[in-house]
Amino acid sequence: MKDDESKNGPLETAPTGRLLIRLFRRFEARVVEGLVEAGFDDVTLAHLSVLRHLDLEGLRISALARDAGVTKQAMGQMVKELVGRGYIRVGPDPTDGRAKLVSYSKEGLRLIMTAREVVADLERQYRHALGEDSYHQMRLALFALIEHHST
Repeated sequence: MKDDESKNGPLETAPTGRLLIRLFRRFEARVVEGLVEAGFDDVTLAHLSVLRHLDLEGLRISALARDAGVTKQAMGQMVKELVGRGYIRVGPDPTDGRAKLVSYSKEGLRLIMTAREVVADLERQYRHALGEDSYHQMRLALFALIEHHST
């Protein structure tokens, strides 16, 4: 099968959602590759579902699970793995002593700064591949579709 075909036929006729998913998966794979090249060789695609949703102030596991669209149990397992690898920590939530707050460790902050650099490089590659005008138009079209589905 050629690279421009899927199991369901040529990509030119594929639904937009399938194209977006395919691009997103390639994007994520490139992020992990960049992290591995930078020395974070124990980060997996699955870990990105935690890392992409965790903000610098920290979040509760329930909020991470909601944002990632997974169960609290599944998120709890991924958090446990990342704690074990030293990228995040779990502590008491200062606003509610009964709840736990997930936040980045020092090494986790280094990981996120590296991930941001990898993403910025991917964006530069997209600009180069499409040209500045097409890149800008693509982003406007994506924003418009997101807005369309938000109403």
